[in-house]
Amino acid sequence: MLDAPPKESETRSWCYVAVGVLAIYCTIPVARPLREVVGEQIGLEFFLYFTIALTVAAGVLAFLNLRKRKLPVNAYVWLFGIVAAFIAYIYHLREIPEEAIHVVEYGVIGILIYRALVHRVRDFTIYLIATWVVGMVGVVDEYIQWVAPSRYFDLRDIAINFLAGGMSQLAIAAGLRPMIISGKPGMTSWSRLCFFIAIGLVLLSLGFMNTPQRINWCAAQFPSFSFLADSKSMMVEYGYLYDDPDTGIFRSRFSREQLEQIDQQRGREVAKILDRSIHDDGYSQFMSIYTVVRDAYVHEAGVHLFRRKKYFDRAQKKSEKQGEYYSIALWENRILQKYFPTALNNSRHRWSPEMESEVTDNASKYPEYESAVSEGIITRFKEGQVMSIFAFAILLMVFIGARLSGFRREN
Repeated sequence: MLDAPPKESETRSWCYVAVGVLAIYCTIPVARPLREVVGEQIGLEFFLYFTIALTVAAGVLAFLNLRKRKLPVNAYVWLFGIVAAFIAYIYHLREIPEEAIHVVEYGVIGILIYRALVHRVRDFTIYLIATWVVGMVGVVDEYIQWVAPSRYFDLRDIAINFLAGGMSQLAIAAGLRPMIISGKPGMTSWSRLCFFIAIGLVLLSLGFMNTPQRINWCAAQFPSFSFLADSKSMMVEYGYLYDDPDTGIFRSRFSREQLEQIDQQRGREVAKILDRSIHDDGYSQFMSIYTVVRDAYVHEAGVHLFRRKKYFDRAQKKSEKQGEYYSIALWENRILQKYFPTALNNSRHRWSPEMESEVTDNASKYPEYESAVSEGIITRFKEGQVMSIFAFAILLMVFIGARLSGFRREN
């Protein structure tokens, strides 16, 4: 693998890749129950320490390999730095320890993909192709999670998977330094890289097209896909950014005019829904019934109200963050007052003047507030712009790849 190609055939090497990828995909249905069992029996920190231990073990094996092959000192320095970077990144994920497993999984997949590619790619483009393919495996992983019960699509996980694959390739290239990889890339290599990038961009663009509107259409047209309307997470949403001195910064799926119109038309109806749904243990049920696909407006109003309630309840207990909790509740209430007024004022959740005064007096004074509600909505670009960027990039990669392939045949 390092100074000579793998002993097995290319087909078998790709079979190893397929087995590794399928193993990751097969864990998707059981990952959440496993997380709960580990959390109850051992603690979620187990994932963090286990991943660090595996990384250290892999680092030790890599150092032994360097010693056996008598590589220069700077290879040791590079390898030590990369292992340290792996551990630092794993520790960075400590808030959600189970995500650290992604680093190991996709690091291993990166090595397997490198082994399969080295049968025919012997220049540094192998590292770029391997990293890109790992990223695409991660994209498909998230697509599967989106349709799996109790799992969610998360662009952050795609970034983690991509980074893990890239770091594994850096460890091979700068640390292990395989002798078999040498020479400048030819036109065939660059052409191959362009086509791989084009395929990956097509796969990624499908996620950016999978908006709630299209999901709703698909669920309505094809009864077998009606379960998609129950999804609690969206792949991508486009909307509007509000930067209002009265309410702070927040994102919405609706324009100002649409919010005003819907509030006037449906405000009283929505107030009744909120009265039935907003209680101590009602959040999960509310999110299951009023998904973004089924009713984006009720979903948005309800999440703002739940966030207000959550932090107001926290503020009732004395703590160092009591003022901060009051502040979050106050800003969320201002969003509801200004952009969902009919729904709020006709519900039982409208604050009395005395309660609003209490919250205002106790809230910490922040110059600016940014709501976490709907924070994943894309507001910088419209859907058409994003799709145009993808289309241009895909066509450009196909064109460059075809031209390079043509030049190779001519020469």
